[in-house]
Amino acid sequence: MLHAAAMLAGLAVLWMLATQRASSPQDWVFAVSASFVCVLVAMRFGGASSAFARAPRLLALSAARAGAVARGSLATLRAALSADVTMKPALVRVRSRANRSAERASFANMISATPGMAVVETDADGMLVHVLNEDAIDPADLGRLEEHVVGGGRA
Repeated sequence: MLHAAAMLAGLAVLWMLATQRASSPQDWVFAVSASFVCVLVAMRFGGASSAFARAPRLLALSAARAGAVARGSLATLRAALSADVTMKPALVRVRSRANRSAERASFANMISATPGMAVVETDADGMLVHVLNEDAIDPADLGRLEEHVVGGGRA
C-alpha cells in the first residue's frame, strides 16, 4: 500500500519538476491526473499489481482506525508506566481467511499497527502475533478488521 501511494506521489512530483509549473490549482490537478494515467498504463501492461487499486481503501481504513490506535497506545503506555502486573504477554496464533499474499500482508500490517501487538511470523494459514496482554485480545475485533481488509469493508 505504501509503495503504491509513494509511486503516485512520486509521479506527481516528477511531473511538477519536469513541467516546472506548480503555481495554480489546475497545474496540481493536471499533475495528479497525469500520474493516474501513468499508473493505469503501468497496470495495463503489468508494471503495477492490483495492490495499487486497493491502496486508497486501505489508506482510508488506516485513517479510520487512527483514533482507536491512539487510544490503545495511551492505554499501553499508561499500563507500562504504572508497572501494571496484570499484563500477560503471550504469543497468539491468528488464523486468516486471506487467500492472496497482499491481503495477508495488509492484515498483518493492520495488526502490527495495533498497540500492544506485533506480528512475528506469517504463513499460508495465518500469523503468529506477540501480544502484551493476552486477556485484552478480542477475536471479534480481529475478525471485523480482517473482513475490512480482505472483504473491502463489506462487513
